[in-house]
Amino acid sequence: MLLGENRISLAPAFMIYTLPRLLFEGGPNLTLPLQNIKVLDFSHLLPGELCSTILADLGCEVTRIESLQPGLAQKLPPIVKGESLYYWAIHRNKKRIGLDLKKDEAKEIVYKLVEQADIVVENFRPGVMSRLGVGYGKLHSINKGLIYCSISGYGHNSEFSQRPGHDLNLVAESGVLAHMAQEDDRPIVSSILVSDHTSALYGALSIVAALNERNRTGKGRHIDIGMFHSALSTLSILTTGLLYTGQEASEGTSVYRAQLANYNVYKCKDDRYLVVASLEPQFWRTFCERVERPDLIPKLPVGPSPEMKRVIADIINKKTLAEWNVIFEDSNCCVSPVNTLAEALEFVPAREREMVVGVQHPTLGSIPQLRSPVDFPVPKTFDAPPNPPEGTPLVLKELGYSDADIERLAAGNVIPQLVRA
Repeated sequence: MLLGENRISLAPAFMIYTLPRLLFEGGPNLTLPLQNIKVLDFSHLLPGELCSTILADLGCEVTRIESLQPGLAQKLPPIVKGESLYYWAIHRNKKRIGLDLKKDEAKEIVYKLVEQADIVVENFRPGVMSRLGVGYGKLHSINKGLIYCSISGYGHNSEFSQRPGHDLNLVAESGVLAHMAQEDDRPIVSSILVSDHTSALYGALSIVAALNERNRTGKGRHIDIGMFHSALSTLSILTTGLLYTGQEASEGTSVYRAQLANYNVYKCKDDRYLVVASLEPQFWRTFCERVERPDLIPKLPVGPSPEMKRVIADIINKKTLAEWNVIFEDSNCCVSPVNTLAEALEFVPAREREMVVGVQHPTLGSIPQLRSPVDFPVPKTFDAPPNPPEGTPLVLKELGYSDADIERLAAGNVIPQLVRA
């Protein structure tokens, strides 16, 4: 329906897009555990974005609050037809609304959304949300049952709360990077973002725990997740060894994994790599039998063993990875290929649990991506949420805003400029 000459039509947004839906294997009546739980996602970096994606995969109705200008995630490569595959890998099954939170009318929209919300996720530096008028204190005054999850580098109460940092800073400071070293002890810059992913997981876990607490008490809470602490938590075993003995694992008081011959990575003849993790005697026996070196069976490594590492390295280097895969097939002795990502996606466990799902995008078509590995009904297809210019009117209409209201907000740059007919 046209609203007059030179006026916008809201109809195309409804014709082109629907609000996010799920198509499930086994029929439309299957439900997920967090269905009907509403999340407002203010995040703009991976920890918060991934946290809300996990919640969406568990059934939450997630509405992203985005700025009027594209955020960092929408600019990160790979870019295809003007769309970031980085962004679409972590934003399936979410609604999107664009708001200029510096404007009072935008805050009023947030307050109306908060009245109906169960959860807020944000990952700004501590203090930013409060300065925008959407901090925990304000939103909790509107909805006493609200669970408000903040993810930041060091936490809101830290002396370092205003210190900037990326994943590389946090894995370095937490000690994780020191344990990701090459033979020359030079730390490896991993493509796996440890603090980002662990803080997202701890955020989602804490939110689910807070939902259970709210079921008992009726009260919400502020959850304060630190990325530094999340990365540090991955070193729990090494920490106990350090605190009990007073020495780092690399100083010889604990078994340093990189020094173990039977827990290491070896180069094959074709420059591919094979992992040997045959720690237990029965696994070591099988390994030695498969490489035709039964004389090594009595020499099970139990500590640093550079000579045994050289022996195994020489053995593995005599055959290609494909040859070793055949030799160790069904051996059950903890020997594995170092797969590429493409190979991992075809690996039996990935296919069994149908880890790859698709997002249907109006420009890119089907975008394959990994789902969260939660053990619930497997979503097969997600609709891509419309961009804020199209999606904002859909969200506002659910709140009771009229076409005239939406036009006025767009004209005042409170929300994005709308799609014209």
